Amino acid sequence: MLGAAALLVTSTAFAHAHLSSSEPAANAEVAAPSEVTIHFTEPLEPAFSKITLADTSGKAAAAIESQVDKDDARVMHLPLPQLSTGRYAVHWIAVATDGHRTQGDFAFIVK
Repeated sequence: MLGAAALLVTSTAFAHAHLSSSEPAANAEVAAPSEVTIHFTEPLEPAFSKITLADTSGKAAAAIESQVDKDDARVMHLPLPQLSTGRYAVHWIAVATDGHRTQGDFAFIVK
C-alpha cells in the first residue's frame, strides 16, 4: 500500500502539461475563429507558457499575447484578429507549474 502511494506521488511530481484538446481542433476547417483555446492536462506557469499563430507565409497572425485562463490554469487562450481564408499554424509552449516544458504545433484552415 505504501509503495502504491509513493508511486502516485512520484508520477504527479513529474507531470508534464500535454495538449488534451483545442478549439479550433487540429486540421479543422472552420469559419474565422475569434480565439485559439488550448486545454492542457496540467496547470500552466503563465510567465513561461504561450501560443503563437502564423499565416501561410510564416508571418505572425496575432498581435496580442496569449494568456493562461485566470479561472483554470490548464487552459490558455490566444485572442485573434479577423482572419482571412487560408491555413494557419499554431505553435504552443506549455510550462507546467512543476517546471517541465512541452511544446507542439498544429494547423487549422479558415474557409
